[in-house]
This record gives sequence, structure tokens and C-alpha cells, in this order.
Amino acid sequence: MKRLYVYPKQVEGKTFYYTQVGRGFHYRPVYRVWVSKDLLSEKEGQFYIDLPLQHCDLKQGKKDLVLRKGDLNLFYVFVECGFRGQSEIDSIITEEPYQVFYFDHYESERGSLGISSGALVLTRSDKVKVRWHRSGRLYGKPSEGTTIFYLDGKEEMIEDESILSELEGGV
Repeated sequence: MKRLYVYPKQVEGKTFYYTQVGRGFHYRPVYRVWVSKDLLSEKEGQFYIDLPLQHCDLKQGKKDLVLRKGDLNLFYVFVECGFRGQSEIDSIITEEPYQVFYFDHYESERGSLGISSGALVLTRSDKVKVRWHRSGRLYGKPSEGTTIFYLDGKEEMIEDESILSELEGGV
């Protein structure tokens, strides 16, 4: 489960809430996501949202994303890179059609310490399977694999592809 903290912005006496997703060149955010107040949680005066999130909808605005109530599920998919390496999301598999917003996460200002990959996946499905690979100094972590993200926040990493084919019903 990923917790994204939300920041308020005052415009003409009204308060709007946003969070930033991804981290690009010189730590610039890839997406600014404006969040509906109905979806926020509060703890000790700090607003946040926990992903995966149920009953929401994510739309592309003119330059930012807008997150409101809806009938879909939003997953935060992130694949960490190795030291001075890179990670890539090869494919996303769901049982229902999906919409995806990819982003990079630079581990240093210019990416010399590595560039991780992530995505916001909007779907009706209650789980998302992601095939990925990564490079760099991995310190014993696998260089490729499949991760299943569940709606309750669990992540299941599968390194053996034969187990995955059994789960999908294949031989």
C-alpha cells in the first residue's frame, strides 16, 4: 500500500488539494494530481490518500490529472531500479480494460543513481499483474519478474513463470 500525502492550495478563497506523482529531471514531478476532498483521509492534520483506491476515476485535464469519485479502482505500480540502473514495466495484465499513466522516478537530480519506473493503473479489475525487468547493482534482488498488485494493498512477487501459468489456468 502506497500513501501519497496531499497538499492544500488556496485559490480565490477556495481550497483545492493536490499530490505529485513521479520524479523527473531535477526532481520535477511528472504528474500533479488534483484530488477531490471526498477521497481524502486525515491524520494529525495531514491529508493523504492510500493507493490502491476503490470507487474513483482519474481524468487527464489540460496539463494535470484529476482524481474524483467514480466506479473504478486505481493502482500505484512501482518497480525499483538497481543502483545506477534502470527499471522498465514490460506489460500490464488485467481482467478488465484499463487506462495507464506511466512515470519515471529519478533517484538523483539527473538520474545517475538510477531511474525507476512506475504507473497509475485505472481499471475495474481487483488485481493487476505487472511483468518487469531492471538493471544496475541489484544486491541479490531479481532482475526480472512478475508482481501481482491486489486491491487490499498486498503485493505478490512471482519469480517462477511456471507458477504464473498455473495461476492463469494454462499448462
